[in-house]
Amino acid sequence: MIKNNFKILGILFFVISIFFNQVMIGDELFLSSDTLSAKTISHGIQLAEDKYGEYPLWMPWIFAGLPSTHSMQNVSEYYFPHQIISLIKMTTIPWFWNFLLHFIFCGFGMYLLLRKLKVSDGVALFGAISFMIAPYMVVMIVHGHGSQVMTASYIPWIMWALLRLQENPSLQKIGVLSLLIGLQLQRAHIQIAYYTWMLMIAYLIFTFIVDRQFRGNINFYLGSIISSLLGFCMSLWIYIPLLNYAGLSNRSISNGGSSMDYATSWSLHPFESLTMLLPSSFGFGDSTYFGYMPFTNFPNYAGLILIILSICAFYNNSKNKIIFFFLFILISSLLISFGKFFPLYGLLYDWLPYFNKFRVPSMILILSQFSICLIASIGFDNLLAHIKSKDRKVLNILGGSSLLILLIAVWRYFSHDFSTHRIQHQIINLERTSMIWNDVMMVLSIFILCALTLYLLFNKKIDNSKFILFITIISLFDIGRVNQRITNPPEDIAHPVIKNEKYFNAQINSDEIIEFFKLDKSKFRVLPLGEFADNRLVAFNIETVTGYHPAKLASYETLMAKVGINENMLKLLNVKYILSPSKLPDDQAKALSLNRVKSGKYYNNFEYKNAYIYEYAKFESRVQFAKKLNLLNSVNEGYSLLNKEDFSLSKNSFIIDDAINKLNLDSLGYSEDSSVEISEWSPNKIVINSEIVGRKDHFVILSEAYFPYGWKVVGASDDKIFRVNNFIRGFFVPPGSSEITLYFNPQDINYSSIITYVFFLLILGLIFSKNIRLLSERI
Repeated sequence: MIKNNFKILGILFFVISIFFNQVMIGDELFLSSDTLSAKTISHGIQLAEDKYGEYPLWMPWIFAGLPSTHSMQNVSEYYFPHQIISLIKMTTIPWFWNFLLHFIFCGFGMYLLLRKLKVSDGVALFGAISFMIAPYMVVMIVHGHGSQVMTASYIPWIMWALLRLQENPSLQKIGVLSLLIGLQLQRAHIQIAYYTWMLMIAYLIFTFIVDRQFRGNINFYLGSIISSLLGFCMSLWIYIPLLNYAGLSNRSISNGGSSMDYATSWSLHPFESLTMLLPSSFGFGDSTYFGYMPFTNFPNYAGLILIILSICAFYNNSKNKIIFFFLFILISSLLISFGKFFPLYGLLYDWLPYFNKFRVPSMILILSQFSICLIASIGFDNLLAHIKSKDRKVLNILGGSSLLILLIAVWRYFSHDFSTHRIQHQIINLERTSMIWNDVMMVLSIFILCALTLYLLFNKKIDNSKFILFITIISLFDIGRVNQRITNPPEDIAHPVIKNEKYFNAQINSDEIIEFFKLDKSKFRVLPLGEFADNRLVAFNIETVTGYHPAKLASYETLMAKVGINENMLKLLNVKYILSPSKLPDDQAKALSLNRVKSGKYYNNFEYKNAYIYEYAKFESRVQFAKKLNLLNSVNEGYSLLNKEDFSLSKNSFIIDDAINKLNLDSLGYSEDSSVEISEWSPNKIVINSEIVGRKDHFVILSEAYFPYGWKVVGASDDKIFRVNNFIRGFFVPPGSSEITLYFNPQDINYSSIITYVFFLLILGLIFSKNIRLLSERI
């Protein structure tokens, strides 16, 4: 058994190496814009950790600040296997091996699951390879969604552990299932993990419906529930902070979740599901794509041979009734992926807990791909069984299905229409037509090869093992051609995704523009415009008011929507410099109180570009006194005030907070002789010294994003932080000399970490309970 498992692992490693050989050794790596964004933030966080001696739980470098752990930014450290895999960094092995190991882990889990379903050894390997190299999995790693792939790699393992628990419930099997659920949740792609839970719950319901001996299986249902709870508790050091943050993120703005339009942007149109069968039927992503989504980089191809074999699974198959469960998963996940084009998504959006926090309905196609691979593997075994019994009716099913698919492919070639798509160019349209024709030829070629292989098997020229090998190779070629186009897209259609490491090094190395910002030791922020509004400045801990994050603070999102970037925002957010990719007309710069202070080369989107820095003449200090503080009745009244031209940060700042009613604003003082300044600053701690002249409290305005959890203030009057101007912070300071310390130490991270470790130890105890019991018996 052990020898065979090592053999399987070796084969999986060999296959995955074929697809990723370019990035496994040497200086080449996948570098898309998403990859670059994530790596840039990781580098910035590491820089801050080295500089300040602590992990930055607060990230001040984008959007005027937001929490890192709470917003799921750079949470790999909370994934237990990461601590072991990080040893790669101590060697010369590329970091891509982290993902490579998860691909192999995924394939091996699929192999064990198929063996648990009584699929023969060779066919189980076929299914394992099919899921491991699915275009869905490959494209995610290519385009910088590593956590998505790593989270998805646990799906077959969790189903395997669930089936083991059903077979013979025990504390040890509860522990194994709990551990797998916990590790998947720790890998922190919540949407994929959520879909996995949907899969588990669906299986429990399916088992309950078909189970005629419910009482005999009560331990299975209880064990499944206990495993889910234990696994969830093992991941709480991520999810307690996340749940506290969820109501404050931009995904909570509309009806408690992402707005329906935003959430369903990447819905798979029912007609576009044709790409599961014919990959180029709607182009092949990038500029050739002419489907219904805003854009995409790949087709949702399932595999031609897999689809044919899936049909075979239902022919006179009385042994494996589980195929009907996975058929249900396949159909339901496909219907959910239709998003706004089918009512099922709307029902789940309205009624399923937390479902409305997600977007990209087509992401659930991971369950479709998983189900197809399982059904196809069972179908492959069923096909071999009927061939062995010389049942030639199965050939009629194969021939009829193949002919139907070929007719669909030919019909698609003659029925394509690019005229309504936004990207129109004669060369691109010719490329689209050529790709669809290539699909037709590929369908015909694969069917001919498979027919020849079947002929050899029926005439006993080859045995079952060779037949499985040949079909696997043909399927590898079929899926591989799609993956090859994902990893190496034609240069005339899309930008290369494999780049030399020097491009990433340039991203995190200084240039003329970065050096200019570094020379300014004051506290300020930068407003990058246009294509420069990415996360690059984070790598150098230079603070900006833009950036990219999928779940930014809702207060920031609303502020930008209601007010936008005007002069009031520049003052409010402590903007001192504008970073522009183009030179502004002199009259426009003058009207905006901008003075050009630097021009030079700035690295952006894999190349050095001309950049221009403008200094804002009306720059407001990061910290200052409010000469007058206003109390408004509503946030909308505040947004209206922020849109007025004569708004003054010192005279018109406002608070909307019931707690302020306890204070007498008339007693608020201000003296020109009073002073306030930042004496110490780090991401998690700000120290402010104030010298208040007079007998009245002064109100200090601090241009840092307000966040109600975790930030504490010591030395201020009443030790309370107020939300000022709908976004930033403020607090009252007593007369005389004061040292005010604001520190970010959210207790939810501390106590949730304790919970995680306690339950992890409990799960380990369950896993080793049998050994512990044997040891105690010996003693």
